[in-house]
Amino acid sequence: MTSSDRREDLSLREAMKTSPFWFFLVVMFVCGSGDFLVTTHLIPFVTDHGIHPAQAGSMLAWIGLMSLFGVLIAGSASDLIGNKIPMAIAFLLRLGAFVLILTYQNSASFYVFSIVFGLTYLVMGPITTTLLGRLYGFSHIGLLSGFVTTVHHIGGGFWAYLGGVIFDHTGSYRFAFICSAIMACIAFLCCILIREKRHIHVGKS
Repeated sequence: MTSSDRREDLSLREAMKTSPFWFFLVVMFVCGSGDFLVTTHLIPFVTDHGIHPAQAGSMLAWIGLMSLFGVLIAGSASDLIGNKIPMAIAFLLRLGAFVLILTYQNSASFYVFSIVFGLTYLVMGPITTTLLGRLYGFSHIGLLSGFVTTVHHIGGGFWAYLGGVIFDHTGSYRFAFICSAIMACIAFLCCILIREKRHIHVGKS
């Protein structure tokens, strides 16, 4: 990277003046909320529907296993077609997964949910750095990616907690999953709205 390239890279403050950065923050907040809600509450959710705890644990394990394939697919796809399309597809898959378990509560549907959700679980890992780098350059990539990852984990902690609160007040996770499905729709729209082009100066972006 030349000194000229570094001067054209955007800092966190400058990136925050562009709309793609805020769309991406929404995406990351929603991503974290779904990740933490499912990994925290999947086992109690499925055992409430008569699934044996050991079988419920295997469903959680499938999420972890399938995340490996999701990362490899997303990383390769982002190199070929850019970042926004793999992100958008991931949230469409999440939407379908949430609708599935809201409609059907049985062993087969829970396994399908785990496999599909697992494919999306770590997708944002390889995409975060490449997307931010393509939008704003790599001079401040540590701070930029650190900031959006923090938002991801704030969303995760908040929604994992709120999922428990919802269960305590309603006796069911249904409303939490309905909200997660709606949030997946919002994240999908935000992915589509991201203009994946290089920002050099805010006034000229």
